[in-house]
Amino acid sequence: MRDILIIQDSPALNRLLKFVLESEGLSVDLTETGVEGLDFASSMQYSLILLDYMLPNTNGGDVCKELRNRDLTKSTPILFISSKDESELAAIVEQVGADGYLMPPFKGDEFISKIKKYI
Repeated sequence: MRDILIIQDSPALNRLLKFVLESEGLSVDLTETGVEGLDFASSMQYSLILLDYMLPNTNGGDVCKELRNRDLTKSTPILFISSKDESELAAIVEQVGADGYLMPPFKGDEFISKIKKYI
């Protein structure tokens, strides 16, 4: 089992998140598309999935719904990463079955604390 799967289309943000999380001793896999993320999640079990809402060729809501319909990921905590309006994002999280969200800019200790809460 790996700790975290990040499905996020920003290479710079991926590198930053990976660095921060691995410095806390967590194992991290990165993907940049929803299709690639679904492939990873089909072959490996994760303790947490961080999912960008705005992905190329799909949206995180559709990816989340698909993850919730799969045996391997139906109970895996999923947190959205998005800078959408907070009230809109909260409604989306509830609608698609995610567990919460993180909004950039991230504050170091607060970010790690929230991540560790779900692992």
